[in-house]
Amino acid sequence: MQTPELLLTKLNQALRELRGAARELEDTSLDEKILPIMRRLMLAEMMSSRQPIAVGGTQGAGKTTLVRTMYGLGENDPWLPANEGRGETMPVLIEEDPDCETPHGFLLMLVATDADGRYFEIQERRCDDSRSFVDACRGGGTNVLLPVLHVPPRFFGGGGPVLLLLPGYEKRSRKNEEWQDLMRQALIGAKGCIIVTDSTRLASQAQQDIVKDMLAGELRTARPIIVVAKTEALAGNRQRLDELRASAVEAFGLDAEHGAAQVLCAGVNAPGATIDYPAIWMPELAARLHDMSHAGAVSRQEQLAYLEQILATDLTMVVGGLRNQATMHFRQSGTDDGAQETIAACLHAFDESRKELRKQYQREVKAIVDTHLSEADKELDKRLTDEHEGFLNKIKNFGSTSTEDKNRIEASVLGAWSKPGSLAPAYTAALGTLTSAVGPKQSQEAVLSVGTPLQRLGYVDAGGKPVTSEFADKDVQDNLRALMQSKAGDVTTGATNHKLEDTAALLPVMALEYTRIASAIPELVRVDSSTMQEIPGGDLTQAAQSISKQFGEFSEATRGILKGVAAVMAVDIAADGQADIINGVLGIGSGGAAAGGAAAAAGMTVGGAVAGVFAIGFLAHTAMKEMRNYDDKVGQVSRRMLRSIHDHYTMHYNERFDDIMDQVQARLKEGLRRRYGMDQRLVKRDRLTKALADVKTLQQDLLSQLAQSGQSLVLFRSSDA
Repeated sequence: MQTPELLLTKLNQALRELRGAARELEDTSLDEKILPIMRRLMLAEMMSSRQPIAVGGTQGAGKTTLVRTMYGLGENDPWLPANEGRGETMPVLIEEDPDCETPHGFLLMLVATDADGRYFEIQERRCDDSRSFVDACRGGGTNVLLPVLHVPPRFFGGGGPVLLLLPGYEKRSRKNEEWQDLMRQALIGAKGCIIVTDSTRLASQAQQDIVKDMLAGELRTARPIIVVAKTEALAGNRQRLDELRASAVEAFGLDAEHGAAQVLCAGVNAPGATIDYPAIWMPELAARLHDMSHAGAVSRQEQLAYLEQILATDLTMVVGGLRNQATMHFRQSGTDDGAQETIAACLHAFDESRKELRKQYQREVKAIVDTHLSEADKELDKRLTDEHEGFLNKIKNFGSTSTEDKNRIEASVLGAWSKPGSLAPAYTAALGTLTSAVGPKQSQEAVLSVGTPLQRLGYVDAGGKPVTSEFADKDVQDNLRALMQSKAGDVTTGATNHKLEDTAALLPVMALEYTRIASAIPELVRVDSSTMQEIPGGDLTQAAQSISKQFGEFSEATRGILKGVAAVMAVDIAADGQADIINGVLGIGSGGAAAGGAAAAAGMTVGGAVAGVFAIGFLAHTAMKEMRNYDDKVGQVSRRMLRSIHDHYTMHYNERFDDIMDQVQARLKEGLRRRYGMDQRLVKRDRLTKALADVKTLQQDLLSQLAQSGQSLVLFRSSDA
């Protein structure tokens, strides 16, 4: 995977869930441990999809003043007030907004979505009080992840790159490590950077030591713009300005012959000045920003290595500490639930089965998407030769705009990806491979061949006889009823047998089997097979009749397969009629209308997750929109685009697996809670345990992809003590 950062979105969601679940530990200091890592990983996610140009430098060098001058903000501007010495301790995103006429602050925040403050989502909220915005920039506001200042367009046309105003660079210490680590990460992850200094700092040995620290670390692969600020008093003194440029070239170790081109002198208008100083240096800065915004990121390996360090070291430490604290908390609180061992055994059986199935699933997905990419690569080679290379193509495309060139490349890439056909048949076959151990014993050639729906799915052979499946086993059916339908105090249901844990372990495979059925008959998850859009509520009865007709050959034995799947979907598996099962799956009551109530809602949570597998219509376009802005040869950028589509499809299928399994696991937990009268405290404990497991799994996924990317070879250097 060439863009492993795509997995950050899922990991950050899991961290938000973990923060909410950790409230159960009733420790107010936990935010001090988990919020810094959340901010760093959220910043990494943002920087992977945007094109930030960082504005950095030491404390008091003039970074804020430079940004204020660039956007015409007065000295008394309330959003970015002047400050000498330590100012911002959080990066501030400066975003050009075409709809913005005057600057205005927003805060990217963690917002609780429940009254108890245990569930969170990220929202960008308008901040109408400039003092609150400034306070957030200086580290106030626990739930603030990133301050964002919207400004009228001036340098980037209101789209594309953004500026990231960084806190002052200092020697790292225990007192400042939280925001210094965030600042260093932003320097490395930026597409480009502006380093602000002044004549005093260029002459200071202490400041030179800090510069050397930057050059050896965060700036060792960068080619920054060096801005010597506060030079307004020298606006007409060309010789002195040239001397300052030469001092900057020497201080930053730039190339003696060409380094001066990286340095410019800037400042505000001095009182009573007759020269409009910003009008002199601003056009030069704008030109360099334009060049920088179209350049490729040269520090790609450093970015991924730094991300690897955050995941492997910092996140591991936070999660490990939380896990130990949770263990001690629940051990001290004790438990009076006699069924806890049975509950734990069933959940453990499910988790172990899910874990192993996930590995097999990811291997199958990788194989089918890699095969598709290989075929698409061949088609792309042909299209590049026919449509972009050679003398005739150069003549034909002479004078075309950059937008037209980009559109031509995108059309070639999309055409190449589409040439091998849809991934759906190969995906369905892959699911059959994964479920065949306990599902129908039928070759995939037969499954994908023509015939009745049941023959294509492998439920009946060529002669119409049922194929053996563990799904239809009576013991399994009884256990499914016990796990999913019974409740404490009800003595008429819930008989189990020795296969109870085996049945819990079978649930992940059954969920994939339902996904396989739905891939062949999308109507089962309310998706129209011709349009791949959600079926309107009024059309569900007709859909049920159509499905019933397709399943008309179900015998009592093969109907058990659908009954087992229906149990996972939270409908009545005791129903004898096949139409009742199908209506239940679709959430349709006896009167033909969509059924309401908890059962229908719970059933659709799994169905909705399965339906999400098919929601990939615009995935290829999305992939190319999120591509980094490489200024490169047509062939190279085209192949990067093609591999970005490949990465998005891989991520999509893998994420859908987790979504489906999460919903089935929630169904199992709800069933166990109901069966054993599981109290609320155990539910909360289970939520925290699940959140810790999710973060660990997604952390390992991302570390694995970073290792496989071939760009992150070693951990980043150890941070200064």
